[in-house]
Amino acid sequence: MPLNAVLFPGMPMPLVLWEARYLQMAEECFDREEPFGVALIRKGREVGGETAETYDVGTTAHVAEYDDGGNHLSLLAIGRRRFRIHSVLDSGPYPRAEVEFLPDDAQAGVSPEFVADIRAMFAEEIELIVQLLGFGGLQLEIPAEADKLSYMIAAHLRLPLVDKQMLLELPTSAERLAREVEIVRREREDYRLLLAAREHVDETEARRAVGRVFSNN
Repeated sequence: MPLNAVLFPGMPMPLVLWEARYLQMAEECFDREEPFGVALIRKGREVGGETAETYDVGTTAHVAEYDDGGNHLSLLAIGRRRFRIHSVLDSGPYPRAEVEFLPDDAQAGVSPEFVADIRAMFAEEIELIVQLLGFGGLQLEIPAEADKLSYMIAAHLRLPLVDKQMLLELPTSAERLAREVEIVRREREDYRLLLAAREHVDETEARRAVGRVFSNN
């Protein structure tokens, strides 16, 4: 399924389907208990009769929840396995392709110490985001396995889609985490500055409010 989004293994993706071809695709996936594929669009549009051109590497999506709205279908898909497209099939009502699944490398080539370090940095970044959004007490379960961690980080980074696609296509978790560590460090510092700036503004506004109260007495 061509989308203007990159799906990573283990990550959720909410979708609303209303085109007849994708409703048929979803129905067939439900009946067969099979996943569908998600690939980032390189050229073209998500909707319309013409099939968009996509990048070669995508991720299978398994339906975790769905709600039939009659003329549309709302569903929550979870990424599972990466694949590489070998050829696009012309026949059929919706886009189809012949693919090969790409191997999962788990912890291969990554030291536990490095995984622990980047996991701690990412956990701090998430905590800063939660504070900025005002969701005190919200906790996100962060995996300790290198492959799962690398995909979660990639899904949450503030990057253009083409850069996220590059992370998806990297063959190993070691390479993916090595690319992500500096981005996480930079984003974490950005969020620290944003939070400090907001706290300064809040403190300034509080002082002004107190001043207004006393000036009226």
